[in-house]
Order: sequence, then structure tokens, then C-alpha cells
Amino acid sequence: MQNEMVSSQSLPKVLSAIADAKSLFIFRSIAPGFVEGDVLLKKTNISRKQYYSRISAIMDAGLVTRKNKKYCLTSLGKIVYGLQITTQNALNNYWKLRAIDSFDDVSERELEQVIESLIGDENLRGLLTKKCSDIATSSVVECSSFSLQKAEERDHGNLMLVEDESDILFTFKTILISEGYNVDTFTDSFEALKHFIKLNHPYYDLVILDIRMRGMNGIQLYQKLKGIDDHVRATFVSALDAAEEIVSILPELNPSHIIRKPIAARDFIDIVAV
Repeated sequence: MQNEMVSSQSLPKVLSAIADAKSLFIFRSIAPGFVEGDVLLKKTNISRKQYYSRISAIMDAGLVTRKNKKYCLTSLGKIVYGLQITTQNALNNYWKLRAIDSFDDVSERELEQVIESLIGDENLRGLLTKKCSDIATSSVVECSSFSLQKAEERDHGNLMLVEDESDILFTFKTILISEGYNVDTFTDSFEALKHFIKLNHPYYDLVILDIRMRGMNGIQLYQKLKGIDDHVRATFVSALDAAEEIVSILPELNPSHIIRKPIAARDFIDIVAV
């Protein structure tokens, strides 16, 4: 089972979502707080088809979400909005920036003095006095780490196993490793969630979750993981016959992916491999 999940977000996709004036206006209108769709539609003064295509693209880019029938910025959206404000401030100072560009024959210290005297915005001054190579360094390091991690991934499926009973955890892990899977195990659901977040990209082909755990149970953990990665796949383990109850809570689940303990090793592998 290969890891075929890829991140659905990219810089071109984010920029494209707010590239035209109407899309940017919609994005900015949502920024102050929760806004109803009908209010947005009236503000934009465009057809419903044009409006829905734009709001769908903005949401698909991960900039906006909808809660209780109202739109608001996501965490990514808030950051992009802040950067957009910085860009607007730069445009408001465009002539001054052109003037700074004309000082191409002065020393670095003299150029800093020119920037200091012309630009009042502290954020803009910081960007102008910092080398582009310095701005990019942290991103380069992060991308290099990501590439190294991807290179070290095994060809077999990558699994997360969360079970608070250590003996059962050991048994399941032994079975999975014997079949060639790469398995990360956790007895604490909060630690599993923190690890999942730190990965910062889709990695697991499947997460196997015990339902009854101390603190955050398996269903609650799955909902957290699903909120981070829409494409995460899960199999649940329970000592009770809880398939019907779980499917009623999470209708997207296949009942055959709910494991009843105890289970034979071969049956366990057959379910995981689906």
C-alpha cells in the first residue's frame, strides 16, 4: 500500500484564489469576522454563479471556512490577509520604493539611512533592509528537512497505531511490522495528535484507533485528525460490538473497517490492507 496522499494546497493555488479584484474584495470582506453569504453576495454586486465560483475557490485554497452558515478566515487565511495588508502598504509607498531603487550606487549603510528616512512602516523597513537570501533561509531549511523525510520513507504503507493497552499495542505492531508496514505507535491520544500535527504534511496511509481510551477517545481523535487532513483514513478497534453506533456518528466510515477485539492476525491484516 503506497502513500498516495499529497497536499492539496500550494502557493499558486492560494494566490490564484484571490487574484482578481472581486475575489480579493470577498476575501477582505470576510476578514473582520463572521459574515453571512447573502451579505457577501450583495456587497460584491456580481451574479450568483460568479460569486459561488469565487467563494468556492477561496475555500478550496484553505483561506476561508464556513461555520454556522457564516464565513470566516482560517488560520492560513489570517496569515495571507496580513501579508496582503503588507503588500497594500508597499503599493501605497510605491513612489518611495522606486526612489529607493534609484540609490543603486551607495553603500549598504547609506541605503539603510535612505530607507529609514523615506519609509515610516516598520514592517516594510525590516523587509527592505533584510537580504532576500536571509528571508528565504528558514524556508529552504524546512523544505530540505521535508525532502529528507520523504526520502527516508519506506516503500510499504505508513501506519499510525493508537492503543492505550500496551500489550495489545505490542501485539498489533508486531503483526503489522511482520507484514512490512512502517508503524508509529502511541498509547496516548494527545501525543499521537501532536505528532500528526508536527509532520505538517500527509504521511499516513491509515490510522488505527482504539475507541475507548483515557482522555481523548478514538472517535474524538479521528475528528481532530480529519479536521487537519480531509483525506485521512481510519480503522477503529473496540472490544465491544460498536460498529453500528460508530457508523451512526461517522457515516463516512465503512463498517468493515471497524475491528472487534480479539481478532486473528490474518483477519487483522486483511482489514488493514483494504
